[in-house]
Amino acid sequence: MQNKINLMMSDFYNTFSKVEELSLKQNIKCLTMNDFHVIESIGNKKLLMNEVAYILKVSMGTTTVSVNKLVSKNFINRERDEEDRRKVYVSLTKKGLIALNSHNSFHLDTIKAITKGLSNKEIEFFLSTFSKLQLNLLETSVSSQPKTLKCYENNDKIKITGIHGTRGLQEFFYKKGISQGKILKIINKEQDSILIELEDKLVDIDIKDSNYLLAIPLINEVL
Repeated sequence: MQNKINLMMSDFYNTFSKVEELSLKQNIKCLTMNDFHVIESIGNKKLLMNEVAYILKVSMGTTTVSVNKLVSKNFINRERDEEDRRKVYVSLTKKGLIALNSHNSFHLDTIKAITKGLSNKEIEFFLSTFSKLQLNLLETSVSSQPKTLKCYENNDKIKITGIHGTRGLQEFFYKKGISQGKILKIINKEQDSILIELEDKLVDIDIKDSNYLLAIPLINEVL
């Protein structure tokens, strides 16, 4: 059943993306799907650059590159705060609003087309079911975010995704065999230290140093 759901959702996403790209090429050829995502994130608001980056869930550097591109094409206005010059605001130009409205119309027309022939009861059932799927996906996304080592419990299997701290501390971790991508298991977590299993050896980590190790949980994987 899970495989069937996976294939259905994958096919739906791929088909929708193809239709969306086709519409894009027919209407506003100078914009990419990434450009539209930036435009949609701003909408009718005036936002700070870091707010746009947060909505898009990308770095400030990536956001700056995308915004610069759209500013040069006259889809986005960019201005600095008069009182605090460090703050940079962005908003859509008239051209940007036209692009936004065009893309919103595409989504509405597409929804009308794919729900054609469905009764109100069927649509309500779909919305109820899809809301549950969306909530479950959000919970999965949150649980998959990197956390510091001390956030995990005994017997948890995790993968190291980031190593911070001073150069000396990072070198200490590397000498212990702890590097990005390594898989380990929490053996015993105490108030002042964490004992981990790493490649058939035990390593004791000071609880303060564990704050500089980021990891994600492993699900259905063998250590």
